[in-house]
Formats: sequence, structure tokens, C-alpha cells
Amino acid sequence: MPSLAPTSAERSPTHRKEAARIVTEVAERLAEPGRVVEIAREPDNLMRYPGNEQPVWDPLLLSDGHPGVALLYAELAGDRPELRAPAHAHLTAGLRSGIRRSPQSLFGGMVALAFAAQVSATGFGGYSTMLSGLDGHIIAQARERAQADRERTSAGRPVGSWDRYDVLSGTAGIGRYLLARHTSAAERDVREAAGLALRDVLQSLVASATADDHDRHGTRLPPWWITEGLEHGLDEHVNFGLAHGITGPLALLSVAWRAGFRVERQDEAIERIMALLDHWRRTDEFGPRWPHLATLEHLRNGEPPERWRDSWCYGTAGAARAVYLAGAALDRPDWRTDARTALHGALRAASDELIRDSALCHGWSGLLQITLRMAHDSGAPECHTLADRLAARVVEAFDPGAPFGYRYSHTLAARDLDRPGFLEGAAGIALALHTYATASMPTTSWDSALLLS
Repeated sequence: MPSLAPTSAERSPTHRKEAARIVTEVAERLAEPGRVVEIAREPDNLMRYPGNEQPVWDPLLLSDGHPGVALLYAELAGDRPELRAPAHAHLTAGLRSGIRRSPQSLFGGMVALAFAAQVSATGFGGYSTMLSGLDGHIIAQARERAQADRERTSAGRPVGSWDRYDVLSGTAGIGRYLLARHTSAAERDVREAAGLALRDVLQSLVASATADDHDRHGTRLPPWWITEGLEHGLDEHVNFGLAHGITGPLALLSVAWRAGFRVERQDEAIERIMALLDHWRRTDEFGPRWPHLATLEHLRNGEPPERWRDSWCYGTAGAARAVYLAGAALDRPDWRTDARTALHGALRAASDELIRDSALCHGWSGLLQITLRMAHDSGAPECHTLADRLAARVVEAFDPGAPFGYRYSHTLAARDLDRPGFLEGAAGIALALHTYATASMPTTSWDSALLLS
């Protein structure tokens, strides 16, 4: 059965109210940090990768830790001031867990905590002392990383590893935090310092995007070629996913351009990334699509892999949002139209066989938030219809018997997992449902962590 077929929740006139009720219940279940940690750290609540068991909780991660849970309360506290207390409790718990100075990324360490504090400050104020203490380290490290990236590019080497540039672990994610600080910090010196670091980050991404192709293995390879840090049996490749691929830098370059923050050749960099995406764009029975990645074999035979799961992290849905942002930045209606058409095709292709959870990363609520953003920006009525159907899927997946209201299913887990966090857990699901239930975009722009805004 197609996963976006109308459901009982969709047919009900009260399913938007039901989404709001679920948000409230999830928020109640995540409010006490001690309870959250106790449940998340149950001995069998693990991902079992080959040769490695990985807990689903780390106190200082935006994905699966206190900063990610705090995002939910930061957003909700705008209408419910009593929820400032759990936001503060989770931020405090994250701070007390011990700050890791290196490595830094938007989803781990100081930047993760600072992003959650920035979102909370946007929602209800405060946290200037915490942010000023964190920003000095974050800005200095961001500038050092950007300089190393520019030197690597100047030496004629490819990026090598996605954790140098991507959203989750690289400079695209850190750059999004810096853009938020540059545009919203109350202190002029903070705005200026964040702006200098952001300029360095953008220049490093522009340098990569506009670099020449490289010769390797007898083949001309794009400057974004990945050779290091490969996991789960991946071969060398160029990555197109929004989490780890070139669409992350594309989204950052585009939102910075729209915010009026521009460096030399930034528009050319956007166009060069779009040209690479266009080279690998294909059309199937569902419409235009972009692949997850392209390996050496794909480059040699000129054909990308077939369509697989389209989600926020990988595939056409996340890529479509980045393409739309590029089209909005450089006023390219053709890119925006292509992005909308591709997203609709990705949603038609979605199925229970491919999408097994409700989470933001590669589940139904990630597709929901992307669709809500596209509906808001484009005004396309079909986007609103698709958002209704996606929300119905997420609403019906709510499990009152689960400690956090949702469970996470994965082939590498011995059981359905209890994940409270942002990227693959209940807090992120509730945030997407809140966007849907209120029929308005987030007041805190929490989804800028996903480079959706």
C-alpha cells in the first residue's frame, strides 16, 4: 500500500488538533532530563554496527543529546512560557556534561550547545553569557578549519572527506550557526566576529566549488571527491545528500546570499554546484531526481544508481530543498520549479518498505518539514495536500506505550529503540508536528540546523 494514501487520520477534520495534542504529550515526556537519560541509556537501547555497539544518547549532541531536546522547548516556549524551564534544564545538563573543544561541528560539542542556546535566545531571550563564552572558541576554530580547507584546495587536492564541508560534521553546518549569530546577536562585536568567520567559511566552500576537476585512477573527478573516512562499505564517491553531500554547501551559500552576506564568486559557486547536480539529474516514472552519490564506476559508465529512499539526509527530497533555495537566491524560476516537481515525485515514490520511522533524518517527519517549508515558500496547493498526508502518517505512528511517544526502527537494532533526540528521535518529530499543527513556520528557525531555512 502506498504510504501516502489517505489514512483515517487524514480523513478526520481534527487531525491537526491531534498533532498538537501529540506535541504536548511528547513535550511532557521529555521535560525531565534525568528521566530522559535513564531511559535512553538502557543497556539494550543500542545501534549495533559491525564490531561496534553505539548508544543512542550523548549529552552534548544536537542529534541525540540535551541540545537537541532543548530545541523543542525553545520553539514551544514562545506560546507557553512555562516551557522555558525544561529548555534551560536540558541546556544546563548539556553544559554540565563537559565541553569538548575538538572536534567541533553543528551536531556535536560546543557548536551544538551554542546553536541550542541561540535558538532558545531567539525564542525567549537570555543566554548571552553562555554564548559569548562559547563563541570565542567556535569562531577561532572555524577560521582555522576554513584556512586549512583553502590551503588544501590551493594545493590542488580534493576535499577528501565529507566531515570537512558537510552539514552534520563540517563547515557548512558551522557556517549556518555563524550566519545566525551574525544576523541576530545583540552585541555588535559578536556580529562582526561571527561575520569574519562566516566569510572565511564561505570563501573555503567557494574555493572548493570553483576548483578544477582532479585526475585520479585515470578519471577526471570533481573537487568534492571523497576518499577518506568512508563508512559502511562505501566506495570513493561524490556525495549529493543534504546531510553529507554538496547540497549542504549549496544550501548555505544560498541562504547566506539571500541574507545579503556575500563573498567573491559566491554566485559562481552556486552555479557550479548546480551544474554538477544537473549533470547527474535523471528522470524516472516519478519525475526528476538526484542520486545519493556517484562512485568511480558511475562516473565511468555515466549512469548514477537507481532511486532509493528519498529523505532529508539523502536523496531527492533534501536535495530538492537545496535546489529551491539556490533558485530563490539567484532568481532562477526553472530551478525552483524543478525542485517542486522533484519533491512531489519523491513523495509519490515514498513507501513503508523504504521509510521505516517517523524521524527527521530519514523518516516521515523530515519529509513533512521539507514539504511545509516548500508549501510556505511556493504557495503551491499540492504541497499543502501532501503535507496533510505526511502529517497523518506521523500522527498515526504515535505510540502511547513508548516512553517518548515514538520508537525508532532500524535493521541494525535488536529492538525498536527509544530515542528522545532531535535528528532521529521524538523531539525532532514533535517539532515537525508543531510546524504542521500551528500552520506557521518556526519562530526560532530550529530547522536551520537541517539547512532547510
